Amino acid sequence: MKLNIKIIYLILPVLIACWISSCKKDENVSKGAPTIERVRLLSKTDTIRDVIHPITLDSNSIYDQTRLNSFDSTVVSGRLNTQYAILGSNLLTTKLVSFNGVSVYFNPGLITDNSIILTLPATLPFGPTQSNKLIIETQYGSIDFNFSIQQPPPIIASFTPLAAGAGDVVTITGSVFNSVTAVRFDTTPAEIIGTPTNQQIQVRVPAGVVQSYIYVTTPGGTTRSAGSFGFKSLVYDDAFTAGWGSYFGYNSTRDLANTEHPKRGNVAIKTTFSDAYGAFQVGYNGATLDVKKAGLTSIKFSVYGGASTTGKSVQVVINGSYGSAVVVPLTSGSYTDYTIPLKSLGDPATISEIVIQSAGGNVPSTIYIDDIGFI
Repeated sequence: MKLNIKIIYLILPVLIACWISSCKKDENVSKGAPTIERVRLLSKTDTIRDVIHPITLDSNSIYDQTRLNSFDSTVVSGRLNTQYAILGSNLLTTKLVSFNGVSVYFNPGLITDNSIILTLPATLPFGPTQSNKLIIETQYGSIDFNFSIQQPPPIIASFTPLAAGAGDVVTITGSVFNSVTAVRFDTTPAEIIGTPTNQQIQVRVPAGVVQSYIYVTTPGGTTRSAGSFGFKSLVYDDAFTAGWGSYFGYNSTRDLANTEHPKRGNVAIKTTFSDAYGAFQVGYNGATLDVKKAGLTSIKFSVYGGASTTGKSVQVVINGSYGSAVVVPLTSGSYTDYTIPLKSLGDPATISEIVIQSAGGNVPSTIYIDDIGFI
């Protein structure tokens, strides 16, 4: 097999050029131990949303075109899911970057001899038991640097029960409850019961709370629950509130203070439907309950399904508007919490009556109703 001399002559200069380029690149690599001068925010969008700011990596400050000023971008702690630049020297041969002992991915294409750009992942550990160290290992040594990871704000996923009386226990479920310092119902502090976990907190309902949001405070910040606790206008907890109870139903029997299956407190309303149209019905004869003035948006209540009610339903009606009834399913042997927008129930301007009626269930059948009100 003969070699093509012309091809060799064409390829040889390219190979020589690559070899020379490689040699020059190797010569440009600093072979000293790495240093870290500081860590800085990569852009001011890390602190102000929806604003773009021009920056340079070698600047101590980020210029804010909107406010016509600058701020020091150097940080001594970092937030998860946020991008940072590590500035120093002899960084081009970096093999590993870690925070609190956990290796962090970095793009080799974003490394120079004086900077590393990376994003802190959501999985990094934080808290008082951590080393609070940033470590860089290169081909020629390693360096550690004091740098802590900030705890994220708490996340409230849910709370139960949705309504409770003063002194009752509410369980708040979520995440990042580490080192919780306070829980409040709007502005009223709540007593924390037992030892909270990172996913659950139990508190006692403060006196005087009717309707409020729940706030959880940790070293990472304060978070408000998405839904509200309690009622803006309470109808029934262990008894009917003033104005409610002028009549109580039809084609059914009602025990307004039954102790068999209370959701909370001591009693619930036991209703047994005697025919397919049986209903629990309660009228209001108090001062006008104005929906807009009171800021009401939904009715909220809880129903425990008696024996053989799974798969069966009840319909909810406001002010006799049966054409706007909303059907909800029952679960035998447990309570289900329901929240139904008033717009789905005929969008009443005032409230004068509530009906919870059998909708195709076997008769006789029994349900237990508790914690009725408007939010």
